[in-house]
Amino acid sequence: MRKSWTNLIGTFRQNTNGNVAMIFGLSIVPMVAVAGFAVDFQNTTMKKNRIQVILDSAVLAAAKTKQNGGTDSEITKTVQDFVSRQSHTATSNLSCGAVQVQISTTNEDIKGEVTCQQDTSLMNVVGIDKVPFKVSSTATYGIGKVDVAFMFDVSGSMNSNSRLSSLKESAQAAVDILIPADSASQTSDVRIAMSSYNAMVDAGDYFEDVTGATPRRTYTHVIQGYDPEPQVLGDVSNQYHLGVYDADTDQLITRFGNNAVIHIDDHEWDDLNFAVTFPHGTSLRGQIESVRLNLRGPDNYSRTENAEPYAVNGDSNGNYYGERYREGNYRIRVRSYTQDRARGTKKTDEWVYFELISGEPVPDRTTSYTLTSTCVWERDGDEKFTDATPAQGSYLAYQQAWFVEDDRQSDGGDWYVGHPSKGSHSWYRGNECRDIEPLALTDNRTALTNYITGLDAGGRTAGHQGVAWSWYLVSEHWGNVFTGTGKPLDYNEPDSVKAVILMTDGSFNNQMFDAQGTSDAQARALCDNMKAKGIKVYAVAMQAPLAGQQVLSYCATNQDFYFAAESRAELIEAYEEIATSISDLRIIR
Repeated sequence: MRKSWTNLIGTFRQNTNGNVAMIFGLSIVPMVAVAGFAVDFQNTTMKKNRIQVILDSAVLAAAKTKQNGGTDSEITKTVQDFVSRQSHTATSNLSCGAVQVQISTTNEDIKGEVTCQQDTSLMNVVGIDKVPFKVSSTATYGIGKVDVAFMFDVSGSMNSNSRLSSLKESAQAAVDILIPADSASQTSDVRIAMSSYNAMVDAGDYFEDVTGATPRRTYTHVIQGYDPEPQVLGDVSNQYHLGVYDADTDQLITRFGNNAVIHIDDHEWDDLNFAVTFPHGTSLRGQIESVRLNLRGPDNYSRTENAEPYAVNGDSNGNYYGERYREGNYRIRVRSYTQDRARGTKKTDEWVYFELISGEPVPDRTTSYTLTSTCVWERDGDEKFTDATPAQGSYLAYQQAWFVEDDRQSDGGDWYVGHPSKGSHSWYRGNECRDIEPLALTDNRTALTNYITGLDAGGRTAGHQGVAWSWYLVSEHWGNVFTGTGKPLDYNEPDSVKAVILMTDGSFNNQMFDAQGTSDAQARALCDNMKAKGIKVYAVAMQAPLAGQQVLSYCATNQDFYFAAESRAELIEAYEEIATSISDLRIIR
């Protein structure tokens, strides 16, 4: 009997389902293995990186032990104990063997090598229970000394968007890596210096060394005295008498005419008066009933008088009223009339020009101004872009005072404070300087933290000054400025390295000496010469505009040493990476 088509199809379906199940069952094992391999590989890679960091730190610690005179057995124990303790607490499902330590006196290297096994989570379905890996790290105990200088931009823009607080947090994180807290009580082979800048740098206790001047300085100016010009009566009119009177005594000081130079004694200035009379012998005697007088000059008066004497400041029957007059050039208009109140026929109308001067010699006068400031700008001259010792090269520019004479003022002129090269520009008065002096090289964590905490911001951005000071702080030529424990290492100091970390959030926009180029150009020249000395230059642009990014990128030793941070997290990461990189100068992979 033949089966129906329905039965045949059902039978085929049953057979097909069995094949699919069998195929799926055979394929599930490799699928799980592949997925497990990916998961376990990622986990193992993370653990390997962690062990690498631990071993790097271990050989660095061993290098320090070696520099301090540790024996080979002490060095081996230092590495093994460090790795054992850290790998046990920092990892899980991981087992590592003893670290193999090799100490080379020829290369001054300490090499550590460890083999570990990471337990798998999924790959055990194919019989793989552990994934082994090997890590090695070598530190040279020859490079035992590191001088690092931080440069901080504290211009006004750092007050925006919490930039200053982000900088403080980031800088402290870098200090914690370079000089860990557990090394604070012992001498470190890493020393850190710090400087900050805006339009100026506060040189503080180093001011006298870098300028050749004292913090408190007095400036003097001599205003030259003179003998008075000879007295001149001028072109005296024959129509009337014009005179200047001492109102205290009602006595005529002198009669005068056009272009006269009149001497006034010191006791006469406070009560002067000018008057017109028509005495016997004048051509208008008996014809005049009123006079209109207009006096113009440093002091101005106008008056119409109807009785003789016709006085500018008035009188009572010849008893003159006086006024205090100032020295200078005057002119007086004399209009006389045949009737009172300036009516009738006008008989005279003329201007008489004259000068009032002191009738006594003027002695020399000395004026002085005292200021106290430790703030500096850049230096000029042949050593402007070098790290030459200030006493041997040109000194740094500093705030000064100078006097500008002005004859119109009773004290002879005005004192100005700033720098004479830009004396009329308010940006260069020297008032932007922040009150925190550079910190010389130190391994004192408290001093470093206090410096960072004390930073405040304001003013413009003279970035080239920050570059210069970061160089000065690690320069061998500045050992007579930064002395004692802050004295920089010599450039040829065996087994040492020098580094600076530049930082800005803006464009370099302020310079004292324009002839030397813009702040940007001066910074580039300083960076060229600093890198030529073998100093490693790191640079951090914090939310900086393109111009700021470009100069820092130029200054960095290479692009691996340049960081552009747009957020607080990126800034912290940048400083931590830089600090780690400086520490890794002693790591040989």
